[in-house]
Amino acid sequence: MKKITLLFFYLIPLLAFSQSNKEIIQKHLNSNTAKSGLSASDVNDWIIESEGTTSNSAITNCYVLQRYNGIEIFRSVSNFSIKNGQVVNADKKFVANVSKKASAKNPSLSVTEALKKAYEQLKISPTTSFAILETISKYKFVISNGLEKGEPVSANLVYFTTKEKTLVLAWDFTINTNAPEHKWSVRVDAQTGKILEKKDCIISCNFDKKKQISVVAADVLVDASPLTYKQLYSKRIAVVNEGTYNVIPFNYESPNHTARKLISNAANSTASPFGWHDTNGVLGSEYTITRGNNVWAQDDMDGDNDTAGTSPDGGASLVFDFPYLGANVAASNSLNAANTNLFYMNNVMHDVWYQYGFDEANGNFQKNNYGKGGAGNDFVHADAQDGSAASPQKMNNANFSSGNDGRNARMQMFLWNYSPPIKPLIVTSPSSIAGSYVVKQNGFNPGRVDLPVAPSFLQSDLVLYVNATNPADEGCFSPANGAALNGKMVILRRGGCNFSVKVKFAQDAGAIAVIVVNNKAGEITMSGADATITIPAISVSQEVGESLIAQMQTQAVNVKLQLESNPFVNSDGDFDNGIIAHEYGHGISTRLAGGRNNSSCLDNTDQMGEGWSDWIALMMQLKPGDVGTARRGIGTYVSSEPTDGLGIRDYPYSTDKGINPMTYANTNKYQYKDEEGVEQTEEHGTGAVWATVLWDLSWAYINKYSYDDNKYNGKGGNNKVMQVVLDGIKLQPCSPTFVSGRDAIIAADQAITGGQNFCMIWEVFAARGLGKNASAGDANVGNDQVEDFTMPSCVLAVKDFENEEVMKLYPNPSSGIVNIRVSQYIGKVSIQINDITGRVVYTLKDADFESEKTLDLSSLAKGVYILTMKGEGLNYVEKVIID
Repeated sequence: MKKITLLFFYLIPLLAFSQSNKEIIQKHLNSNTAKSGLSASDVNDWIIESEGTTSNSAITNCYVLQRYNGIEIFRSVSNFSIKNGQVVNADKKFVANVSKKASAKNPSLSVTEALKKAYEQLKISPTTSFAILETISKYKFVISNGLEKGEPVSANLVYFTTKEKTLVLAWDFTINTNAPEHKWSVRVDAQTGKILEKKDCIISCNFDKKKQISVVAADVLVDASPLTYKQLYSKRIAVVNEGTYNVIPFNYESPNHTARKLISNAANSTASPFGWHDTNGVLGSEYTITRGNNVWAQDDMDGDNDTAGTSPDGGASLVFDFPYLGANVAASNSLNAANTNLFYMNNVMHDVWYQYGFDEANGNFQKNNYGKGGAGNDFVHADAQDGSAASPQKMNNANFSSGNDGRNARMQMFLWNYSPPIKPLIVTSPSSIAGSYVVKQNGFNPGRVDLPVAPSFLQSDLVLYVNATNPADEGCFSPANGAALNGKMVILRRGGCNFSVKVKFAQDAGAIAVIVVNNKAGEITMSGADATITIPAISVSQEVGESLIAQMQTQAVNVKLQLESNPFVNSDGDFDNGIIAHEYGHGISTRLAGGRNNSSCLDNTDQMGEGWSDWIALMMQLKPGDVGTARRGIGTYVSSEPTDGLGIRDYPYSTDKGINPMTYANTNKYQYKDEEGVEQTEEHGTGAVWATVLWDLSWAYINKYSYDDNKYNGKGGNNKVMQVVLDGIKLQPCSPTFVSGRDAIIAADQAITGGQNFCMIWEVFAARGLGKNASAGDANVGNDQVEDFTMPSCVLAVKDFENEEVMKLYPNPSSGIVNIRVSQYIGKVSIQINDITGRVVYTLKDADFESEKTLDLSSLAKGVYILTMKGEGLNYVEKVIID
């Protein structure tokens, strides 16, 4: 097991020479090639693909892409963090022995020939020939997509690393298709035309099964009086007509959690200085529809991703006040309200996370970057009620796609048909069991007869079906009590024959409806086929049915069957702020991981994209009075569940391990084989484990630093953890794992605070199985993770270094005994002391170091010396005076 060493940001009290970041990185590479197993030729051809910053730490992250003969090596992205002219952290992804691994230097297939091969294998039929629209460089092109409409194809010649660790020359394509649910990123062998790798850039969050409903936990909270909606936003500069929106406030999940409210002047002056409807950087709105610098919200009901949809118009005063009619009315009747909520929530996400470092320089989504860095021209296309009028209709989904900085992102929100449980069985007497009960309608085809809709109904006393023979198989034979069944609703138990047979026997005896009781726990949807059935038939759970039958033994049970007059139609994801935040979260993590110009750093199996997105959604909905131990489901609204329901994950989020028991080992349980027999990982399942850890971490921060309801620039623990997690995404390597993600968060805290939260962070991760000996295994294998609950050595003062220096040598001057403290550094170090002439007077090699070490320098003569201590990620130089 490789020992985990904390990434450390060191301070060097020397003059910082004016060097470019490229020179600083090259110097670092030259001095560390041997230790990294690299040769000089491996590190002499590379480019800085992009640069970004981490907030509050004065660190510049340089994302370096390795090349060979000027050709990029795909996903060989290294992150070098630079502070005060020094590389303070390096996550190197350089390929060693490149010249021996590269199989070819020139492609046999031209870029258009390779693209044709890719289309054939993807089963895309071009209608026109491919043409090179732009030659960006010798190996990079923009090509027409051959489909008459849609975005062009981006192409780049790269070296692709195979499973055998060889480098194959390949064409890297990003292909937007006429099928809006797919945006392919493929690597095609430049010699043979075979697809070497295929990834879908559209991160889809659809679900094909309902979950059980859970119960809320009560506890106490974090205090505070709720702020007004005006106070939720930071102070503003004067901007003309910033808009008024009738929406679900961003810190509530859905219409089930709170009523819509009119919110005005919501744009944040730092993130959106000219308001949400501006694009030219001059006061005054360019658009009066749900369009502006950060997002364009419109419907895409036909599901073709074009721009012919509708966007509501707020007029010159920008008032977007449209009715929402609920889930019992066709969603198209609330389309204007849906677009408004989608526009509002996307803008809030842009503005809030801007404060924590998702800004222009780090690749955020804006039409106009107002001269603050980054590429611009990449606002979000947000599609409301996507595919709702398509054939077949698209349902139960939400997705997000974003390429490199400068390319538009797209968010697609769909309708959901997860109806709430229907309760058309109404017991009118006796009063002891009176009430409405959940039933399942049958699935007979043919033979299904719908229940009457109010004001119509069926009503009678219940009669138990009694067989003339074989009494155990109720309804499978002619009834012994046929006369009693005539004109009545009949109840009978499941078993012995097909459901349709039971219903037909009861119908022939004159029954007006049939209730089938399940013979095991839970509910059942009855199947069968009989075109001669003319009465409705429903099923109830064993618990409900047996209680009715037991009551019938002592008195008559009268029931009524009646559906509501306005039953559920669809819920609309455009009103689920949690799902919108989740999808936008994919854009944040994709752009920050590996830098804004590399959108392929979260393609590996063990990455945490879904986890960050769930966590981001949870952080947006925190409110005064919340507690970590409560149950928090994702997507309860679109699942038609109560607000305390389970939602669309295996467990609700909670710091209570009795409610959410997930640990790192759970990530090994989400493998399945796709239609082609290839093993895949269900990323929502593994992501939920990461989100569980981050949720625990968030409450550890809140418990330590309290809660601040100002999501933009508050000072609470919630604000601090939002910062450290985003900085961690920037610091981690390309193709991260849970282990490297953990280390990056620890490194981010070290950079921001000097390690004040070191022990707290380790305690949280270790408690969920990500202790110091946890192993991620292969980043592209989904079931080789090993959990561990071991904490590293953690010696902290009560106040967690709040008033101590990160590095300290004391006493200094000294009579001979010197202590060196490096807060939370754990690993091997080498120490060398030179006198003022440069002569080495003291050495200590490969010594164990855990936060502090004592040196006996009493043998040295009085004078001034230079102490140098080096370790992995550590280079500390200090003057020592012996007197």
